[in-house]
Amino acid sequence: MRIVHVPYLARGLPRSGDAAGRADQAYGSLVRYLNPEWLQASTSAAMHAGQRSLLERVLSALDGSSHLGQNVATLPSALVALIRAQTALESHGSVGQPRWQLLGRVVDAAISSTRQAAGAYRLGGRADLALAETEMVAIASLISQRRDSTPQNQARQAAIQLDRLLVPLSEAIKGWVKPLWTGAVSDRYLAEQMAAEIGLLVALEGRDTTALYTDLVNLISCGAVSADAVKSALWPPNRSHRVTLAVHGTRELRGLATFLPGSQQWGLWVGQEEDKLPTRAPLRKFVRFVGPLEGSAVLVSIRIEAADPGTAARIARRELSEALDHYAAGDRLIDLQLAPTWSVESPSDRHAMGTVRSPGRRTAYPLTGYMPDSLRAAMRAANLARHVDAPMASAALSWSALETTGLAANKVERLARACALQTLRRHLASTHAVLRSAARARLDHQRHAVEMEKVQLKKHETAAHFCAQSDSLNAQAALNTHVELAATARARLERVEMDLQVTETAITSDMAALGAYVTTEGSKEHLKSVDAWLDVLLPAQSGISSCLQAAKDAATDLATRCEGLAAETLSLWRSRLAAPKDLANWLEIQAGTYRSVLEWLYATRNMVIHKGHFTAPSDELTAFAARGVVDMALEFLSNWHTVERARAGRETPAAEVYQRLGDRLTDVITELRRPGAACHSLRVDYLTGPDSTWWITGYLRGTP
Repeated sequence: MRIVHVPYLARGLPRSGDAAGRADQAYGSLVRYLNPEWLQASTSAAMHAGQRSLLERVLSALDGSSHLGQNVATLPSALVALIRAQTALESHGSVGQPRWQLLGRVVDAAISSTRQAAGAYRLGGRADLALAETEMVAIASLISQRRDSTPQNQARQAAIQLDRLLVPLSEAIKGWVKPLWTGAVSDRYLAEQMAAEIGLLVALEGRDTTALYTDLVNLISCGAVSADAVKSALWPPNRSHRVTLAVHGTRELRGLATFLPGSQQWGLWVGQEEDKLPTRAPLRKFVRFVGPLEGSAVLVSIRIEAADPGTAARIARRELSEALDHYAAGDRLIDLQLAPTWSVESPSDRHAMGTVRSPGRRTAYPLTGYMPDSLRAAMRAANLARHVDAPMASAALSWSALETTGLAANKVERLARACALQTLRRHLASTHAVLRSAARARLDHQRHAVEMEKVQLKKHETAAHFCAQSDSLNAQAALNTHVELAATARARLERVEMDLQVTETAITSDMAALGAYVTTEGSKEHLKSVDAWLDVLLPAQSGISSCLQAAKDAATDLATRCEGLAAETLSLWRSRLAAPKDLANWLEIQAGTYRSVLEWLYATRNMVIHKGHFTAPSDELTAFAARGVVDMALEFLSNWHTVERARAGRETPAAEVYQRLGDRLTDVITELRRPGAACHSLRVDYLTGPDSTWWITGYLRGTP
């Protein structure tokens, strides 16, 4: 499988006294796709709630700006767990890394993931999943019995058996689109799990998110679509693309065709005559796009098989970057730089250009308002990890960043459980942001519809006016037609204007009622208190204030109007918070997922450092997850230390913070599983901070 590059995780500015920081209050990535174009296409397809939720969930999970708990890189997945176990077994069988203790933990994590996913695979892939579990249980038993080492030949055989099951399991996941699309899956938790596996498989097989969005809009704009059509849009066949990249530092990469068969190159230099430039128009456009040179450069063109131009560009960048290692090794004085720009010529003769450089921000903010000495090494390693092209090297640097905070390889569960608490905050905050954005998108959609009807009316009125000025028989005949069409357009305009007025009044009222209780700050409307939003999501208690009741009703009304994933997510979290044991199970799953990521991250680090492995299946997802975990750890550590600094207290070592937060998750889960427990006692504003006010028994929320 080819793995696409996933953009770096978006960062945010922590607030003093807020144990989670602003990153967990950032708008969800779904906001990018909540626009009049998407809503109009959804209306044209007459999709039911489950269909729209499926597509929006996949788009959101694939977007690099989605927060770590919602991105495919850290969603619970049996398929990814199996890929990791297979890779670890294969590597151990050939080079003895990872060592048997770590190998056992990776395999155990995969067994746990397959058991959690058993319900989803009943709809396809059940037998293959059972075979994979049996194989892993056998090798796990062998590892536990040997204690000192595992026979490498048996590890190799287990890897071969698992590898044979990955393709049929992938095909089974593709088959899940049909039951989800036809509404055959009524369990919303199961639907969420299946959509996560689908989104992950889309990422593994290679799909540019923007291209996928465009393809889905084009598909559903044509009306009702079938499950097979959706499946084809998610996993289209690969096509040949010509990708052109620029390398600064030389005019020629001699012998490049040896490393990249079929590649072509053209030298560029300062003062180059016009007739020496490439002759084809797309290449000349790309030369201008690359910009002025400060020396020499070379354009390199590569043929890439990929589903879309964006994915082709990313694959080509990785292949050329690895080829440049040969030239850097051949001349220690040369400084070759792969430019961020790219050009792709598709089979349809369409030409696209772009850049991998992330858009800038008007203002950049530091992690904290002071220089935290205890985190300087971690911040340095994390920054280096962001700028390393090789995913496994980036993952290894991310592990180093965590290691500098005092994280021990045999105690990763503490950090995993801390991350689970932070993810709870992020999910809750994201639900609020997406609901408000969906409401605004609904208004924008209806305003757009009004403008379109005005355009149609103006067109027919103008045509009628010109026909009225003419004496020809054809013009007079056309006059009657345009008058009738203008009358129809005027009636439609009056209808959509009335609909807009009703919707605008309702949404404005609901947003005001919600904002009166759940207050925000700043242009991006960060939540001042996640607890206030939690009050809205929790089941109503007797004696709550009229302001809170109005906010609850407003949230329900907004979700009903918005539909799609915004409504589905609100409903899902209300259901989860109404059943404390469901929330406890969700937290355990999150902690297990992060533990699997961290165990695999350490295994990746060992394979890179000890055996020089720099490629592996799903390595780019691993690198993204690794950088995200580092971001999350720095987030709550910096806030924890900021609070202590403000109180002139002792700075708690990071390892101790991990321990305390890990214990706190255990305590939260214990409270949630007590007979008669209710989530109303939970407080999340300081859930990952030094204060111990995360659970207040008998706390009556939202009282006057």
